[in-house]
This record gives sequence, C-alpha cells and structure tokens, in this order.
Amino acid sequence: MAAAQPRASRRQESAEQTRRLILEAAQDLFITQGYATTTVNDIAARARVAVATVYTSVGGKPTVLRALIDAGVHDPETARNVAAIAVAAEPREVLRLIGAGTRYGHQSRPHTIQLMRAAPGMTASAAAAARDGAAAYRQALRVGAARLDELSALRPGLTVEQATQVLWFYFGLHSWPQLVDEGGWSYDEAERWLVDRATEALLPPG
Repeated sequence: MAAAQPRASRRQESAEQTRRLILEAAQDLFITQGYATTTVNDIAARARVAVATVYTSVGGKPTVLRALIDAGVHDPETARNVAAIAVAAEPREVLRLIGAGTRYGHQSRPHTIQLMRAAPGMTASAAAAARDGAAAYRQALRVGAARLDELSALRPGLTVEQATQVLWFYFGLHSWPQLVDEGGWSYDEAERWLVDRATEALLPPG
C-alpha cells in the first residue's frame, strides 16, 4: 500500500501536465488563428497528444475556452485583491486597489482578456463562456462600487449599479488594451490615469 501513493501522485502530476499543455496550445491557437478556425485536431497536434486526450483531459472546444477564461477569473491574486477591496477603509484606497487589481489581470493574463473581448465573433456556446467571464469581471468591480457606497463616498445621486458601470468604463475589458496596447502607454501611466479619472467621476470634489 505504501508504494501506491507515489504512483498515484505521479499519474496525477502527469495528468495535470497534460492538461496544462492542452490549455497552452489552445490559448496560442485561439489567439493566433481565431477560435472559429481552430479545431480540436489542431489543439491536439500543437500539444502533441491524441485527439481523444484533449476530450478526456479538458473537453471539447467550448469547454477548453471556458477553462482558459475561468483560470483568469479565479486567479488567487485576483481573489485576494477583491477581498481587500471589500474591507478597505478609505475610498481612495478602494480605487487604488481596483487599479492595481485590474492592471494585474490585464498584464499577467492578456490572452484571457483577448478571449473575453472576442465573444461577438464566437459560436454561441463559446460566446456564452466569454460573456460569463466578463460578467464575473464586472461582479468583481461591483464589490468596489458597493464598498464605496458603504463608506458613503459616492457622489450624490450615484447608485451602486451606476458606479459599477463607471468602474467598468474605466477598468473593464477595453480600457487597458486601448491605452497600453493601442496607445503605447506604460502600465504605470495607464494605472495612474485610470485611477485619477475614476476618482474624479465617482467621489465628491475634495
């Protein structure tokens, strides 16, 4: 019995490594040649595994896409950031944390963001996975809006839902790529500007 555990652990490690290879291959292909034109055969060939292994390790294409997006949405660092936002004592600290947290997501997982932004051109099942990822992103921003409301820090007349939309405008799927990838800004420049603009939009003057 004592020797069974190492063998089981090795099998588990091998399965996890295979899954990682498949997801990395799929991510590369989805980004470079598009979700619609990538086949499971393509993913298997890139990962150097059998087609059946893709299905048994992860699943079909929509499941592979969802796994990629879920990995970004449920990143432990992102979870820690959202937890810190929920208990931050100062309004400006809430916005600073939102800036830092969304920067981390865009800077560390740019391909996940690209996949979520590509939802309009995907099949229905794939688009649903991308929309679910975006909804989870928006929900994380809502934690910040709710915390600002709890601190009585929002501009008069702003609701939590309106504040969430403002945060989505500044920190959502499109702002960081527009400033950094398209505009050539550094992440430091983008973070400072986005936090400053969101502060002006959400908090009372002074």
